[in-house]
Amino acid sequence: MKKFAAFAALALLVGCATLDTSSLDWIPVGPEFSPTKAQNIEIVASAKEIKHAYGNIGLLRIKNLKPDREVLKMGVERGKKFAASKGADAILLGQYNSASDGAQDPRVTLIIYAIKYMDTLNEDDIKAMEEFEVLGILNERTED
Repeated sequence: MKKFAAFAALALLVGCATLDTSSLDWIPVGPEFSPTKAQNIEIVASAKEIKHAYGNIGLLRIKNLKPDREVLKMGVERGKKFAASKGADAILLGQYNSASDGAQDPRVTLIIYAIKYMDTLNEDDIKAMEEFEVLGILNERTED
């Protein structure tokens, strides 16, 4: 039993180390909202699966992941937490695998769209959307 616990801990450390070598890019295309809970984030693989009116609040890229099931699952969890911190209700998943281009040491980039459902907006959210649009028109948006 102790050997199994030690193996499990080692596997977790190796997986985390692999995820730590990845890089994360956030490209906002909408305002940030009040944070949501990561466990409530819906995961969808196609826009056709989304059953609510929605807007895309940003694009998250998690790059340089090993093409390993467990590493990719951890990447999705990281994406859920990040999207939740921006107020997303769902994430739309995609990926790019460098193996398709013949890479010798293939890596995966998770492409995650942070989705906000329109039926969850309150007055402050609507005001944030309007301000984001105006700042974009004035070219005054700043990066975090």
